[in-house]
Amino acid sequence: RTSPPTEAAVRSSGLGRVAMAAAWSWGFNREGVRFVVEKGEALFRSPWGQGRWGFVPSRDDVIFVDFAQQMHMLRFDRAHARFVSTRCSDGDTVSGNPLGDTADITRRLEDGWDKW
Repeated sequence: RTSPPTEAAVRSSGLGRVAMAAAWSWGFNREGVRFVVEKGEALFRSPWGQGRWGFVPSRDDVIFVDFAQQMHMLRFDRAHARFVSTRCSDGDTVSGNPLGDTADITRRLEDGWDKW
């Protein structure tokens, strides 16, 4: 079961802070997707429209994203600044990497996102 997190939950989560730390590629698209919190809502912004995102309670490395009428599960790699998204309807996968200068996010991941 997934549900959008509260703003407090996002800001207290290392995984949430990793997701919000940068704009991310989505497959070969370099326009960037963003994980943001506005007015207490966890919003996902993409070139294909806005959606929502949140945590999967049974996993500390997975974020769900619901946008463009599709649910995706994004598994973040603890050792590297990247994720793999799996579209729930058909299993299609794409990868995402932070855009721009990744030195800060890479250094923080080396310390472990639970320490952010």
